[in-house]
Amino acid sequence: MQYFTQLFFFLAEAAMVGLFIISLFQLRNKFGIATLYISLGVFQHMQTSLASFLYFELFPGVMVSPGSAVLFTAGLFAILLVYIEEGIEESRNLVYGLIFANITLSLFTLLIGIHPTGLPAAEMVEMSNAILVYQPRILFIGTLVLAFDVFLVILTYEYLGRYVQNLFIRIYASMAFVLILDSILFISLAFYDNPQYLTLLNSSLVGKLLMAALYSLMLYGYLSHKISLSLNRTDPDPEGESNISDTLSFLTYRQKYEQLRETSLRDPLTGLYNRGYLNECLPKEIAKAIRTQRPLAVLMVDIDHFKQVNDQFGHQEGDRILQFVAQVIAQSARDMDIACRFGGEEFTIILPDTDKISASVFAHRLQSNLFDSYQEVIDKLACEVTLTIGVCLVPSEAINMSEALRCADKRLYMGKVAGRNRVVVEDLEDGSETELDT
Repeated sequence: MQYFTQLFFFLAEAAMVGLFIISLFQLRNKFGIATLYISLGVFQHMQTSLASFLYFELFPGVMVSPGSAVLFTAGLFAILLVYIEEGIEESRNLVYGLIFANITLSLFTLLIGIHPTGLPAAEMVEMSNAILVYQPRILFIGTLVLAFDVFLVILTYEYLGRYVQNLFIRIYASMAFVLILDSILFISLAFYDNPQYLTLLNSSLVGKLLMAALYSLMLYGYLSHKISLSLNRTDPDPEGESNISDTLSFLTYRQKYEQLRETSLRDPLTGLYNRGYLNECLPKEIAKAIRTQRPLAVLMVDIDHFKQVNDQFGHQEGDRILQFVAQVIAQSARDMDIACRFGGEEFTIILPDTDKISASVFAHRLQSNLFDSYQEVIDKLACEVTLTIGVCLVPSEAINMSEALRCADKRLYMGKVAGRNRVVVEDLEDGSETELDT
């Protein structure tokens, strides 16, 4: 009966703290998320204080502190909640606040322990040696371990997202894995000289894993409720059944972010990267080429007579040809190459670590691949498709994005004037074609 009562109190404490964290998080738009951060900072200090001297026998021979079991585990619960809902940036802000607050408290408590030295005994107030000696050390070590825990729990949650579809299992497995490592690391550093080291370690594992199960269930319930509300509000099932089981296999925050980012950077018609992504990555690739002194080729690719295709066969057929060309470009490019739709019927291809000869070889191979692919679908397209390609080399011919695009576009125009369906890698003089034979 005694153990049942202790377990009940531990679970009740964890439930109260969990609901408090969720409530503050829910009210962040009204009161700001700082209220949650401040509360977690208080919890962190309180859990260290309690872990210094207060333990209850939860099971026979298992002495558990409500500080480490309830409050510390609540910290991981809060971090996962913030990460899943708000992302890595907000999680990082939370961790920074906890770390700096704990370092300050560690130093302050340490100074308090030194301060009474030398005072007459009659003027000293009796203090607990655990608070003045053990607490600064525990708090400081706990701060270091906390940074490690946060980093690890997020990585573990993201990693498990690739293989574990059940949300509850993913949350609990992430917390359990981190808590096991945390207990081993923390107890080893903080209580290495304690004769009851193994008892402390076993008790820490039992208490934290038990509380982690409750917090995982609460986080699972909270997220399930949010998803259920979202489904009922935006996409009701016509048969009256909410497919919660499928929805709960949702992507992790990082995966959702990457998927949304990938979608926003793709051209919806061709599937290649769009002009926005080109503007983002080309300066970086040019800077890298200049820094490493490795050549970079920038290709401007244009579909010949594309306006006539639209005028004669309609824009729907023009879209099919754009998709066809984009598919050939994607198949011809290496994994390291970056293919973008520049606009209209023009494409830009970035070829890292590619000199002039290799760029010419690639461009001619692209034309050849296009011809071969056209032969396979000749009855599906309204007309034959050819490409004119202008090539610019970085850093020998351009040192920034505007120069590189202007150079490649200039040679593209030269190729069109010279008759189209050709590759131009050097400026043409007197209207004659100058290109490398391949």
